[in-house]
Amino acid sequence: MKAEAAVSYSSLIIAFAYFVMFNLFDLSSTILALRLGLSEANYALLFVSSRLGVGLVNAFMIVKSLFFLGVGTLVILGLASRNPSTRRTVLLTVIIFGSIFAIISVNNFLSIYFVLSA
Repeated sequence: MKAEAAVSYSSLIIAFAYFVMFNLFDLSSTILALRLGLSEANYALLFVSSRLGVGLVNAFMIVKSLFFLGVGTLVILGLASRNPSTRRTVLLTVIIFGSIFAIISVNNFLSIYFVLSA
């Protein structure tokens, strides 16, 4: 019989907290970069901004809210599940999303650094 490692409630909550933290870093660094005169490179975000007729920062906040809602719902489903495989999949998904936004945040801060140091 194969022993499966259980994913605890706390690991899902911590992964979601990191996801939120890196998204807030992304939000703040993007707003700072836009104020410094840099441009947004995310074509999907530019599309949302133009289609909704809102500013880039407002579109960015809308998209971030949808990300929080989507991943939050995923975490709630993971917490409610008794299936270890489902919990591991949810945990891995949240970690991947958080890692992507961590990389984006580092890229934003590097861009800001290079603009300010020039």
